[in-house]
Amino acid sequence: MKNLSNFKVEVRTREYLVQAIFQLFFNEEEDVTDIVEQFKDEHKTKRVDFYSFTSDLKSIQKNKEEIHKVLIDLDVKDTNLDLMDKSILYFALNEMMYGQLDKPIVIDEALRLSKKFSNPESYKFINANLDKFLKSKK
Repeated sequence: MKNLSNFKVEVRTREYLVQAIFQLFFNEEEDVTDIVEQFKDEHKTKRVDFYSFTSDLKSIQKNKEEIHKVLIDLDVKDTNLDLMDKSILYFALNEMMYGQLDKPIVIDEALRLSKKFSNPESYKFINANLDKFLKSKK
């Protein structure tokens, strides 16, 4: 794994983003604005790029159906998906489709997040599906 010490704010922002996506899926009634305000309040003493956090979370909310269609095309069934894995996949696919990060960075970040927040073997599943997505776009 690469040395991420020079990217602490970006790393922390993405970690909070995946947690916010999880919260969005866990309680679908909750508004994105409320989630953003909650995270800003809870983490006001930490350095976080809340502009990026907010725009990414809103992008995921806006593009949820398109991302869901991509998962269907990848043969990933939403009902069988662990909620944290789903959150990480939505983060990664949204970033690959609508974001600014290079795709290898997105994959590295998704794997890192998976190893930190999900089941020990989930990173393999996430890696395989992100790789399948990239190959389908070539």
